[in-house]
Amino acid sequence: MKNKFCFTIFLIVFGVIVFSTGVDAQDQFSNSGILIEMEYPEVLMAANIQTQPKNMMVAENTEDPDAEEDEDFVDDFSDSDTPLEVDQIADPLYYFNYAMYSINDFLYFAALKPIATGYKYITPDFLRKGVYNFFHNLLFPVRFVNNILQGEISDAGSEVGIFAVNTTFGVLGLIQVAQNHFDMKTTDEDLGQTLGSYTIGNGFYLVLPILGPSSLRDALGLVGDSFLTPLNYVEPWELSLGLKVYDSINDTTFRLGDYEALKAAAIDPYVALRDGYVQYRKQKIKE
Repeated sequence: MKNKFCFTIFLIVFGVIVFSTGVDAQDQFSNSGILIEMEYPEVLMAANIQTQPKNMMVAENTEDPDAEEDEDFVDDFSDSDTPLEVDQIADPLYYFNYAMYSINDFLYFAALKPIATGYKYITPDFLRKGVYNFFHNLLFPVRFVNNILQGEISDAGSEVGIFAVNTTFGVLGLIQVAQNHFDMKTTDEDLGQTLGSYTIGNGFYLVLPILGPSSLRDALGLVGDSFLTPLNYVEPWELSLGLKVYDSINDTTFRLGDYEALKAAAIDPYVALRDGYVQYRKQKIKE
């Protein structure tokens, strides 16, 4: 029990320590009205990063296991002659963030990618998809509560229906019966999006160990969501951690190659991930 929320405590303490610095830096950025002309839109297309509490170091692939996959965080990059305006986010912890980015990059190529590649090779597609669906179904409390907090009562009701149908007829969520046969739509809401819907800004940019790109707002949102995540209540804590690692490995099998494509296309992968994350989260809040 002592170790269950050690990551939660770390985020809270870290957020308190750096909050004042981040607020000042954010004000400087927001008042300057600076916009970047993105000459390489394919970088942001490759930086379509996921937002539930999963590994954030890899981008989404077209091989999305979810039948109702999210739209890209940008609508149209076909007109390359039109400069893309990119929202800025304060990065006062640049050296810390870059160090975490480098560590995450190393862990991806040294451990996560090789393990995920081997797992994908020996595991049938239907099984990997079933595992993805199972863990997605488990996050029902996060989606339900945040829909309520955002005043999306209809979406909250849909989440209840989807959870009930998939848990019963979908064998504990292994099969997405509600989405595939009843055309029910799930909404991947989290507390970071909820805070954003209340017009609370990003704060400043953070790169979290293992989890990857985030912001002060989304990191604090992650803390709140952790109390609604069933896996955090699995005992012993080693089993809980093991299930999370397995979920991350399985999820990564659907996105192999995307992070590599981002690095190959970007002049500065760190900046591409940072700007891509900000644009993606802004789009998710609007939805």
